[in-house]
Amino acid sequence: MNTAGIINHNLGIATFRFGQRVSANCITINGGRDIPVDSIIHGEAQKLKAVILSRFVFADSSKYSASFKKLVSAGAPVACLIHTVPDGKGVVSSQAIALSGIQNVESVKGQGGNIGFVYEDDYARYCLLSNVFAQNIGASRTEQAETVFETFANAMARHGFKFAEIVRTWFFNNHILDWYGDFNKVRTDFFNKRGMAEKTVPASTGIGTGNPCGAALIGNALAVQPKNGQVKIQAVPSPMQESALNYKSSFSRAVELEYPDCRSLLVSGTASISKDGKTVFPGDVVSQIDLAMRVAQALLHSRKMDWKNIFRGIVYFKHPDYRKYFEEYCRQHEIPGSNLAVVFADMCRDDLLFEIELDAFISKVSVP
Repeated sequence: MNTAGIINHNLGIATFRFGQRVSANCITINGGRDIPVDSIIHGEAQKLKAVILSRFVFADSSKYSASFKKLVSAGAPVACLIHTVPDGKGVVSSQAIALSGIQNVESVKGQGGNIGFVYEDDYARYCLLSNVFAQNIGASRTEQAETVFETFANAMARHGFKFAEIVRTWFFNNHILDWYGDFNKVRTDFFNKRGMAEKTVPASTGIGTGNPCGAALIGNALAVQPKNGQVKIQAVPSPMQESALNYKSSFSRAVELEYPDCRSLLVSGTASISKDGKTVFPGDVVSQIDLAMRVAQALLHSRKMDWKNIFRGIVYFKHPDYRKYFEEYCRQHEIPGSNLAVVFADMCRDDLLFEIELDAFISKVSVP
């Protein structure tokens, strides 16, 4: 793994090589409104000779008023999401996944445009869908959520994927605290209809952010279709938390992809939640950060990984002032932060103040 920068810098780049030909690259920028985010990301991808496959952009609404149309029409689908910023100061966080050496890249069409890509390497085919939302924003929230899942399923089917091959999802719910329970019911019902209960339930993140379209939900998904069994996929339990399925939230704490020469761990959004599913340390952001980070580290350690194996991640804060406590935690524990996008948003519970999601890679190490 090759990384650059620390969390206070504007630019972080991580690269992990699969075999002889394919490299996965994560480009992360945290900075002010006037930073030329698009030109930096495209410039770095060009240097890496990599194809940008997806992007997150988190910004205040005024940023999108001038640039939203340009962002969504510039090739790879961009999930544009609105976060809260302090004192009117523009803060932009953007993260792009760019791959080099991949084969047979096809655009996935839907919603009147490009919503993702299908591509492959020596080991598997992949379908990465981004910025999926219901075109009828006047529909109810649950109807919009159903549309997002149907769009996933239909787009995947057109390219020969089964819905149950999804390994990772991201959901950005507008006003999440008002309807997260309803969203969970829609998700669980759809998973059951598509046979997901018989497969590995995806790793996932569910966060409360608005979007320039005014949609109730923005969804992203990654599906993996192994070639000749060359990629083994399994859910990874958390050593410090119970299964989210126990409280009717349909996601795995983490999912591992095991390749012939490496392993990838996809860690779901992780917060200060106890083994019995209750929020721990309400109102105490320092303690919530400490517990969430220990939970994430325990997941990494369970697969013989550590913070040095982080490829990408996003850290979510309920209030911008909480960021400084996370940065201090990283300094004290010598945790690299270059590949962590910074977002200010609501979590799925009002008393959660911090959440972190991670992807990690390690060259092949045998574990039970």
